[in-house]
Amino acid sequence: MDTMFRFVVAALATWRLAFLLAREDGPWRLFARLRSGVGGTFPGQLLQCVKCVSLWVAMPFALFVKGDWSELLVIWLALSGVTALIDEWMRPPFEWQETKDNEVLRRGTDDADD
Repeated sequence: MDTMFRFVVAALATWRLAFLLAREDGPWRLFARLRSGVGGTFPGQLLQCVKCVSLWVAMPFALFVKGDWSELLVIWLALSGVTALIDEWMRPPFEWQETKDNEVLRRGTDDADD
């Protein structure tokens, strides 16, 4: 298999597994129970963020891409980086919403001009 193809496959697998562990409930709520079971501990804090989870999930996939030890660190970080990019692309777009709190602030500003 071509190294580039292996990298793309490994990047998608890294993102999928990191997203599954950090944000999805999984079958029989397995991953949700895992996250709630470790709670506020150090491993529990690592499971709250897709980008954090991707760092340790990417390591075995880096070995899949290329077993050469001289390139392993770069491949490992690149897989985690691709996961971070995909995670950012998947976020919903920003929407501005006016609230009544904003109207109160505006009235207060108008009063200061008087």
